[in-house]
Amino acid sequence: MPAHGPQGPEFRGDLQAEVMAAVWRLGEATVEQVRELQPIERRSAYTTIQTVLNRLVDRGFLSRAKEGRRFVYRARADQIDYLTRTIGDRLGRASPEARRSVLMNMVEELGAEDLEELARYAERVRRERGREEPGG
Repeated sequence: MPAHGPQGPEFRGDLQAEVMAAVWRLGEATVEQVRELQPIERRSAYTTIQTVLNRLVDRGFLSRAKEGRRFVYRARADQIDYLTRTIGDRLGRASPEARRSVLMNMVEELGAEDLEELARYAERVRRERGREEPGG
């Protein structure tokens, strides 16, 4: 998947985000499988989900293959890659102060286990960067 779709790196609206989340969760999905993941009280019409899936194909987020009488949709990038690119793009356009504040706010929301893992990762990055520096 390109760094972002032709119209920008983000989905247009909650339904597109919900549909992408369903495809990521399932790995591959038909229109009906996406609909089945929606709460019954707000389940979209078949044609609505089909339209959203096809728009996501047009924007480069999904691929589509005909299998029998139906289409199966697959994400062109995994959710982690998408989020990394999207968040990185946003943070890259922010001031250093805003970027630092946002990251610290995100870290503040982490649980103890995630904080420990993040600390180990940060230490590993710090050591690797130390080896890359001349004289380090």
